[in-house]
Amino acid sequence: MKTNHQLSIITVNLNNKEGLSKTLASIANQSCQDFEYIVIDGSSTDGSVALMQNTSFIDRWISEKDTGVYDAMNKGIALATGSYLLFLNSGDQLFDHTVIENAMPKLTGEAIIYGNLKQVWTDTYRIHYFPEKLTFGHFLNQTIGHLSTFIRSDLFEKYGLYETEYKIVADWAFFTKVIVKENVSVKYIPDVVGTFDMNGMSSDPVNFEQINRERRQFLRKHFGRFLDDYEQHEHTLQILKRIQSSKGFRWLKALGVKKFQ
Repeated sequence: MKTNHQLSIITVNLNNKEGLSKTLASIANQSCQDFEYIVIDGSSTDGSVALMQNTSFIDRWISEKDTGVYDAMNKGIALATGSYLLFLNSGDQLFDHTVIENAMPKLTGEAIIYGNLKQVWTDTYRIHYFPEKLTFGHFLNQTIGHLSTFIRSDLFEKYGLYETEYKIVADWAFFTKVIVKENVSVKYIPDVVGTFDMNGMSSDPVNFEQINRERRQFLRKHFGRFLDDYEQHEHTLQILKRIQSSKGFRWLKALGVKKFQ
């Protein structure tokens, strides 16, 4: 693996010139510019290509047809030379101008280094804090932020690229595979790294059915029997919690059963 940079930032774009402009402005505003910046465009026709052509700080860019966002991200991985990769797709932004400057000293060799997100809706926002300990239970229905996670690039050589059979959740599938199944090293940093537009594909209620279907497809493939046991455990726990909240809990308490969290 050739490595010329500590960090490569990869942006994928398709006919989102406005979003790309915001992402480029966020990159240009960084107090530390000691990173490689790559843009993968899906043959846009809305002026995005001209925008890239006139942006001097893009180290590498291509504009060609792809089969979806994860195919484009895989193309970015193939071009990147950094020890760590950060995916900041068109419309995504870094939280403030010091994010990369603050993050660089914290890229200390762990496989996955992740921070927090600012989530933005049309008329409001919030800071989403991820847990310091990542478990199978967390990934069962949640994930970590692709734009707030620094991924050591050799993971893609060892465990494979994003699986393009998943059209919406391939980044979640990759994180679940390498963190839960392969138990790679992980480090949480308390920084807010990225600003995420919650009006995108993965947050659109129209896509929730497909998201759940793709997640179950992946979990059955990699965690089949364990998933059955875990879901049965969760179902039992929910029943016990309902009993706990009722007067019937006195019977369990008399038997020495403690409260369920």
